Amino acid sequence: MACVAEATRPNEHVRGLEGSYRMQETQTGKRLGRTQSKILQTLLQADSPLPVQYLTQRLKISRNATYQHVTTLERDGLIEKASISQTKGRPSQTYQLTDAGREVFPKHYALFATLLVRLVKSRMGAREFESCLADLGDSLADQHLDRVAGLEGDALIREVANIMSELGYESEASPPADGGAGLEIRAHNCVFHELAQEHEEVCALDIALISRLTGRQIEHAECVVRGGACCRFRALARSRRRES
Repeated sequence: MACVAEATRPNEHVRGLEGSYRMQETQTGKRLGRTQSKILQTLLQADSPLPVQYLTQRLKISRNATYQHVTTLERDGLIEKASISQTKGRPSQTYQLTDAGREVFPKHYALFATLLVRLVKSRMGAREFESCLADLGDSLADQHLDRVAGLEGDALIREVANIMSELGYESEASPPADGGAGLEIRAHNCVFHELAQEHEEVCALDIALISRLTGRQIEHAECVVRGGACCRFRALARSRRRES
């Protein structure tokens, strides 16, 4: 136990774990168990990378069990090997959080976005703010223009729906609800839902994104934030946005 006691010294300020446990979920949706969450929390609160011996003592579990959890977390990309810890005993491998491991802990991106949007809109005014969001939609679309180059008609709409799904919109290309010709895009997830509820101008980003990719004017036929079952987008007359 000498090396365990030695390992506790560099990180005496790690806070207690009792009462602070909360189930976490990785970016891939994998649920973390209690012990794995505590390992991540211990590494987060530590001043420097920690060896397995320290984690074993801290969590009050066996060395083998600790190794199993550490191996799983490393495999999942949540922690990584750091330096070798030189103690009075044998040298010990230490571990630290990866960027993905830090992302498991609560973040307030939505709060930051809400505050930022309110500030920008108050300074720019609604019209200029909407124009700015359309420019953002164009910029986002420009990153994917190579995927739609040479596509027309339904093939183009399907590929745009695929791009939007990859961006989180959970979208699909479907026949129009009114039975018209061609396909429309249905987005089942509004990726800016909370922002769009407060600032309807946010939808300008989505419209500009699709318009840029399709080279057509876009009708926002249905909006989930305004009470629709989904967001539906129809390509209308040809636009010059895609060629600009």
